[in-house]
Amino acid sequence: MADHQITCPGCGKPLHVPATAVGKPARCPHCRAAFRLPANPDGSPGTPEPVRHGPGLPRVLFVPGFGLLMLGLAGTLVNGYLAARMSLQPGFDREFARGRVGEVRSAEAMSGAMSEPTAWSGEPGAALGGTVAVVAAEELANEELAAAWAPGMTPLHWVSTAVSAVAFLGGVAILRGRWYPLAVAGCVAAILNVNHLCCLPGAVAGVWGLMALARDDVRAFFKRGGEGVSG
Repeated sequence: MADHQITCPGCGKPLHVPATAVGKPARCPHCRAAFRLPANPDGSPGTPEPVRHGPGLPRVLFVPGFGLLMLGLAGTLVNGYLAARMSLQPGFDREFARGRVGEVRSAEAMSGAMSEPTAWSGEPGAALGGTVAVVAAEELANEELAAAWAPGMTPLHWVSTAVSAVAFLGGVAILRGRWYPLAVAGCVAAILNVNHLCCLPGAVAGVWGLMALARDDVRAFFKRGGEGVSG
């Protein structure tokens, strides 16, 4: 008997099925969607009927979905709080900038101490006076740097709030199996959201999510509106 050509109800790709498969359950070799081929009166296959059993999130989506959900929510709350406080409390942006400058200087000092040996020579008084002068110069430089950074702190945190919100909504889209473009946008947002310490796990979740969303079975899952298939 001749083969028949049908269209997969999951991914929409054309499939060739033997006549003996009519009336029996089948599975797409591309997206792994399960379906049944009803028989027409003339013995040809009718429209494929997906075999559903309710929600069934592909396992590859669990980590990026929950990762974007949690990190996006945390980033939205933290950045939103800081942005609102900077907008409403005069001087808080300058205070926050001082803290960030201090963190950068501490990291630089630690890196320098590990890479360069220290040596001491000369009179104690001269050394103490020189140290005081160096500290004063460093404090002045830090204050000038904080003043330069302060104006950008508020818009930076509002932007980070928006990016975090997109990552959160992307996690919701992944776990729902709907709004595929939003799921992709959420992964990209998680990768680009470099503010604060959630950037590294966010980047991992975002890259993982983009790789998962490129799979045929995952794309078919979204086309079915987040409904799983049996088997």
